[in-house]
Amino acid sequence: MNELLWLTLGAAAVLLTEILGWLYWRYLGKGSFKSFINKNQKPEGPFKIIHKSQTPTQKIALVDVEGEMWIYSNGEVMFSTTKEEDEYAEVIVHIPMAAAKSVKNVLIIGGGGGITTREALRYEEVESITSVDIDDIMLHYGKNLDRLVEFNKGSLSHRKVRTVIADGRSYVENSLETWDVIIVDLPEPTSKCPSLSRLFTLQFYNQLRDHLNPGGAISIGCSTSNWMPEYMWSIETTLKEAGFFTIPFHHFSVNTGVDWGYILATTLPVEAGDIELKIASDFLTEERLQDILHLPYYLMNWEDEGKVQTDENKVLLEIVKEAYGY
Repeated sequence: MNELLWLTLGAAAVLLTEILGWLYWRYLGKGSFKSFINKNQKPEGPFKIIHKSQTPTQKIALVDVEGEMWIYSNGEVMFSTTKEEDEYAEVIVHIPMAAAKSVKNVLIIGGGGGITTREALRYEEVESITSVDIDDIMLHYGKNLDRLVEFNKGSLSHRKVRTVIADGRSYVENSLETWDVIIVDLPEPTSKCPSLSRLFTLQFYNQLRDHLNPGGAISIGCSTSNWMPEYMWSIETTLKEAGFFTIPFHHFSVNTGVDWGYILATTLPVEAGDIELKIASDFLTEERLQDILHLPYYLMNWEDEGKVQTDENKVLLEIVKEAYGY
């Protein structure tokens, strides 16, 4: 009898240990959404994680938020199928396309979602678009995930588009091509992915200048400028150090309260007042254009506070850590 009791208690203890282990894995450990979605990036309403995956460069979560698809990378929302994403894509694409003398050849670094590629394809003059992303899984989603393909209108499978799985910097450094427009749409470097700093440095911007056709234009996404304007200021300062003429611009999202920052960089001087849209756009109208090209008071770099990001320092990493704590 005692032996049977001890066997029963042992089996119960093993079962309890397994249950507790599973509960920890599911709700606190690596199986928890907390390792895929940062607390401050968690949707406010109901949501459902459709799929999670981990690649050599990032943790990816596909999340359904009341019928919209949000794609998370390392805990942060990378892009989504929302109206706000449409607006962001129009701003980062159509400003450099308007400023460039020609738009025949376009390079997009960080184009896995296909949304910026969709916008660039709206120009009849475009002959080729090279969309580069370091993660084959992200490009796979952009090409094959039904809801994302519907949103990006199948852009990554278009005959004018060539998709490349590569690190954006390595691709540019090893390429003999030149482009009329270059769009750099990347998340900010963090402690989870510090290597992203390499795509914001003086050395890389020198490479971009060498691969930009005369009269060409570059746009660079500068994250949430109202929470860390120093981030945008430092990118602009670095671009100037690389010999570019720059125009900072922004887009304030009424729905989210986020003010997204961008920098337009050109090898020839361009005045904000001279930039005219080349195509009609649902969001980026001529009326909105001048507001977007003129920074509000709180984003102006009055005291020239930007620092130069190089391969040797951690300027942007330190700014992000100060703002977000990671």
